[in-house]
Amino acid sequence: MFTILVANPKGGAGKSTLTTNIAGMLAQTKQRVVIMDLDRQQSATNWLARRPAMLPKIMVWNEDTDMELLRVFAPQWMVVDTHARLRRADRTYLLSRANVVLVPVNPSVFDIEATAKFLIKLHQDANVQSGKVAIGLIGSRTDSRTRMAQELNSFFKRSGLPVVMFVPDSVVYPQCARDGVSIYDLPRNRTEQQVEAWQPLVDWLRAQIARVRAAEAATAASASAAAAPTVEPGVVQIA
Repeated sequence: MFTILVANPKGGAGKSTLTTNIAGMLAQTKQRVVIMDLDRQQSATNWLARRPAMLPKIMVWNEDTDMELLRVFAPQWMVVDTHARLRRADRTYLLSRANVVLVPVNPSVFDIEATAKFLIKLHQDANVQSGKVAIGLIGSRTDSRTRMAQELNSFFKRSGLPVVMFVPDSVVYPQCARDGVSIYDLPRNRTEQQVEAWQPLVDWLRAQIARVRAAEAATAASASAAAAPTVEPGVVQIA
């Protein structure tokens, strides 16, 4: 199961918006998706409760989830919507389970300062240092014409991390949240600009899937080689 961790220490950074729209995008491509909702406000859980039954199914994983139903559903993707105040132990555990971390950041000096400290903590994690977990930055509710958007972009460049995409500031997102849908569930003529803005994220996730599969193949090959019997010169082994 490919796991996407959506995290930022600031409330209102756009974590739930990112989580629900990623889940909607994956579900529309016939992928089985579960949202692990760790947000105390349960925004993603409430979004799923409003989701029209005619749309592709997305499961939620919270304290009320029937684990047998989740096992039968056999999700291929998990998107983790975290709360703002992740404890160190929780962060360490989630990073040990994740394949990628997406960090949404608002164009605000307070958000930038909080995120800078958070990125330092992420870089101290062994799974990030080893390359097992990739980090991608997301600009939330950005308008490229504003000075703060330019400052956010400068912060991203200084971080040295990949900038996956900038989410345009649009009324479509609160409308989607209200109706339990994602931009991928709406008619394309309503969301064409948004879907185009999200394409870099789709491409980045594909690249991360390829990275994970290559690492898994290398690990399997190494394990196979280590398990192979060794033959000493001049000695014939009989099965």
